[in-house]
Amino acid sequence: MLRALLPALLALLLIAACTGERDSASFVEDRAGLLSSAQKARIEKFHRKLLEELDIEFKVVTLRRKPADINGTALELFEDFTLGHRTRGARGVLLLIDPKGGQARMEIGYDLEGIFPDGFVGHIEEGQLAPFFRSGRVGPGIEAAVELLVGRAYDAVAGKAYRPQKTLAPLNHLGGGAGALAEAPLGDEPPPKKPSDQRQAFGPQPTPMAALMRYQDVLDRRIKDPDLPLYTPETREFFRRWVVTDAQQENESNRLSDGLAEAAVFERDDLAVIRFPVRRRRLAPYFLRHGPQGWRLDFSVMSRLIGFNHRNQWHFRTLDHEFSFAFADLSFDEHGFPHDN
Repeated sequence: MLRALLPALLALLLIAACTGERDSASFVEDRAGLLSSAQKARIEKFHRKLLEELDIEFKVVTLRRKPADINGTALELFEDFTLGHRTRGARGVLLLIDPKGGQARMEIGYDLEGIFPDGFVGHIEEGQLAPFFRSGRVGPGIEAAVELLVGRAYDAVAGKAYRPQKTLAPLNHLGGGAGALAEAPLGDEPPPKKPSDQRQAFGPQPTPMAALMRYQDVLDRRIKDPDLPLYTPETREFFRRWVVTDAQQENESNRLSDGLAEAAVFERDDLAVIRFPVRRRRLAPYFLRHGPQGWRLDFSVMSRLIGFNHRNQWHFRTLDHEFSFAFADLSFDEHGFPHDN
């Protein structure tokens, strides 16, 4: 019996050797070598949480060679990996990155079409992935795209309907499920941040809340000028280095609009915090500083002190900071997540 099985076993081993790149158990296959080991580990951990908590199987594949047809290749890989087989339905997502051809294709399983419609997927690719890729930040671009997918998935769980983005790129859609194709060339320069011709209109404000509402105007107008007087000098330096995308600005504006009516302001001397109820865990507090001309936003300090988990819920990286006075009525667990007392 064993002798009879040997040819079949050898054939299976040969097939596995020829298709060794195709690992259905992994969440990341970096065939092009674009990701560091730390980036791959973070993405793997993130996608494992997606599967455990949202029943979404998300796989990223980067290609060494430009495919003749990226849409066909995406469908083939989606089927070969049987993406979604680890879920309770057809809830697979494939992000296929073609660095040679400067393309990215996202394929969405049938049972996720209502959650991630084509317009949303195209917006993520063009408005989030492409700017990061153009600056050579592939790993952070993937993580930033997944952040938007997670946010939309949790909105769907909460019964929130999809709100079409105001700035949508034209879509190239082919495939059995939902999905979109976008140009995403790799580069090594961040997208240019044009100075705003209305820079002086976005200066320091008389109150912290006025400063935050002015910042929402920045988001709504998609202004990416890092040198707005509304920002502290450290924040301006921070934004000169940071990739800011339309998708990020729209996402933040939507969250802010949803929670602004419940915002509370805490002031002490020349510092202020605008924070939101603890149940709004995806809406982080804003830090501000007062100067001779008024209140300005300090995103530099926010970026150092505040982190986010796989659910886009904020937490403090350290509880020892100068803005802690605004959180005296809350308790924090060992991971820095806030809780009502």
